[in-house]
Parts: sequence; structure tokens; C-alpha cells
Amino acid sequence: MEYERRYDGLNTAQKHAVDITDGPLMVIAGPGTGKTELLSIRVAHILKTTDTLPENILCLTFTDSGASAMRDRLLGIIGKDAYKVAIHTFHSFGTEVINQNAQYFYEGAHFRPADDLSRYEIIHTIFEGLGHNNVLNKKMNGNFTYLNESLRVISELKKSGLTSDELLKVLDANDSTIEKTEQLLSPIFATKISKKTVEELSVHIGAINSSKVEVDLVGIVPLSDSIAHSLQVAIDDALAVGKQHL
Repeated sequence: MEYERRYDGLNTAQKHAVDITDGPLMVIAGPGTGKTELLSIRVAHILKTTDTLPENILCLTFTDSGASAMRDRLLGIIGKDAYKVAIHTFHSFGTEVINQNAQYFYEGAHFRPADDLSRYEIIHTIFEGLGHNNVLNKKMNGNFTYLNESLRVISELKKSGLTSDELLKVLDANDSTIEKTEQLLSPIFATKISKKTVEELSVHIGAINSSKVEVDLVGIVPLSDSIAHSLQVAIDDALAVGKQHL
């Protein structure tokens, strides 16, 4: 069966997480580590080994794409019963609870998730209220330059699962890293770029990497690591090109 094949593909820790069906369980894993696969197989395992009905299982995720991926994955494992499992984003689940129990919320008002047009109009209204000195209040041909970019960033922040306080911690850490990197590299790029530039940049990779400000958040890679890695790649490429011309 498909369930057994997918289960056999898990590692030991993942199988342990799937096998536990009683009590709370927390799985901490970074991006791209197979969380959707693990959760899908765990749902299948619960249905296979207990008397739980598909409609008694609730799966929550942060994004519509995540919910869709979960549904597709579950369909491939248990078939049409996947449509009976409640798979929602946190927002859509909250909306469903409110709408099904409208008498207890906002005097019976009916709610639904905002569509793309509604989101655009909301952000547009916010932008119109910004002061003239605000960097986001820039227009080209009468349209806000950063409106679509802001919508994209909001979507990415929702996918990241960061709270506003956690986001501020990341931004503060990045500001510190950028300031340190600028202090080290600005003098180098202020002069004419030459073969000596590669040597001067190489000296500072370690300093940039060690300037990281630790942010205790799962899945957040320090900006200093990314800058140091990118700089090393650029140096390696420059050296490789130089050797080709020797």
C-alpha cells in the first residue's frame, strides 16, 4: 500500500513522531525537512491504527499553499477520505468557527477571508494615509510604487510564521550586521577595483561571519552567514576567472 511505502521512506525520528498517537507531540524542524510528508503520514497512521474518523482530524497551517499541499499529499496516501479531513489555514479555520457560531461573534456578522482585490484596497487605503515623507509614499504614474511589493512581503511574513516582535528582533540583528559589514567593506570599494581587491575582501570574511547577532528563532539564518557565503562565492568566481586568463 501507498501508506507503507511512504512510511518506510521516513527516518527513525520521523517514524517515532508518526507512531505516537496519544497525548501532545511537538516536532521542531526547519524548512524543507519533510514536515508536510510527516504530518500527512501521521494522519494516515491515526486513521489506520485507531477508530478516529477522518472528519475528527484537524490540520492547521499558515498559508493557502500549505493547506493545498497537505490535501494533495494526503490524497496520495489515503485517497478520497482526505477530503473529509479538516485542513485549514489558521485564518480560514477561525473564520469557519465564527461563521458556524455566528450568534456568539460580532452580533451574528458573517465573515470570509479577504480576496486579492480586498487586500489591495485595504493596503491602498493605508498607503493613502501615509505622510509625504514616508518612504512607502512614492508614486509613479499615479500608482504607489511599493504597494504590490508590500503585499508580497506581507504574504511572505505570513508564511514565515514570525510574530511582530520576532520580526523586529530579526531586523535589529540585520541592521547590526549591515552596519558592521559596511564599516569593513566601504573603504575597499571606495578605491579602484583591482586584483588586490580580492585579497582585501578575503581578509574580512571571517570578521563578517563572526559579527552575527544570534536570534533564537528556528529556521532563521543569520544575515552575516549569507553575506559571508555570497562574498566567498564571488571571490572564488573572481579567482577562477583570473586563472583562466593566466
